Amino acid sequence: MNEINILSIDTATKYCSVAVYSKSELSKVCRESKKHSSNLIGLIQNVLVDRNLKLNDLQMVIVNTGPGSFTGVRTGIGVAQGIAYGLRIPLCGIDSLSILATGAGKKGLVVPIMDARMKQVYTGIYKVENNCSDILSPYVTNPDDIQIMNQQEFTVVGDGWQLYQELFQSILGKGAQFQESAVYPDAALAISAYLYYGLGNPASPLEISATYIRDNVVQSKFAEDMKT
Repeated sequence: MNEINILSIDTATKYCSVAVYSKSELSKVCRESKKHSSNLIGLIQNVLVDRNLKLNDLQMVIVNTGPGSFTGVRTGIGVAQGIAYGLRIPLCGIDSLSILATGAGKKGLVVPIMDARMKQVYTGIYKVENNCSDILSPYVTNPDDIQIMNQQEFTVVGDGWQLYQELFQSILGKGAQFQESAVYPDAALAISAYLYYGLGNPASPLEISATYIRDNVVQSKFAEDMKT
């Protein structure tokens, strides 16, 4: 697996990022943009040149399926599907919150919180060890209705908690360790999530779809290891 050539695309947030993994090395380019569609192809070309690769050298594509910007997510998936379908290679979709959870660089419980606009946040609860699994599936909520962690120690990442910092520090309690370095999911983190945490299932490009959770109903169940 370490010899596979992977292209990764992330357009779910205001940062458009592209990464390539080849010969056990990772290269990434990133640009803040209001219109990812005008930047994405150029970024892909730049990162391939940096790794001395051509499109035909790719063996798999990874894309962030959201949640995030509706237009951004659709742009990224559309381009990723076009490349993978044209090359007849697998496409692997990974959701934003899982990418953020593994990007924290912490083992144990991780709570990614992303700005969902409309004064809401996307969040979930993940257990990160040698793999990554969700303890509470991704959901959208008002900040003051976020699920509480039963006073366990956990890491909080993402841009969402910083928007409501005092509120989350009060609600989540002393067990929360707020990490400022992992703010947004990106293409390089998605590659790491696939290679080192087993996230994503490579599939036919047309089988990949966007992750929409705004209308999801939160399942009010926690795994046994959440209990004190």
